[in-house]
Amino acid sequence: MGLEDKRKHKRVRVSVPVEIYDVLNNKNIIGRIVDISAGGVAVVTNEELPTDTPISLTFEVEGIRYSRVSADVVREIKKEENYYLGIAFFNMDIHKQEDLDGVVRRIISRLERGMQRGKIL
Repeated sequence: MGLEDKRKHKRVRVSVPVEIYDVLNNKNIIGRIVDISAGGVAVVTNEELPTDTPISLTFEVEGIRYSRVSADVVREIKKEENYYLGIAFFNMDIHKQEDLDGVVRRIISRLERGMQRGKIL
């Protein structure tokens, strides 16, 4: 059973700017969300954020703004000058989480429809 099978939420690749607030160091970091689900995001940034760092995220996806979403860094991988962060949302409001899950499902649905239109029969 692969990692994807264990995930609780559907996830989709995106490219969305994100502002990360590092709670411990009282500073803002700019990054890009490259993968999103109702449970968390994968972010690329050029600043290090060690595992277990408490943060908050502000981003907009599909016209919905998410402000100061509490999260924790659960994974950090350095590749050349970039850091790839696995970030889990922490105590996200259930309505916001359901909204975000709906957004992810709509994006997946659009992508699947686009692929079907491109098929050669």
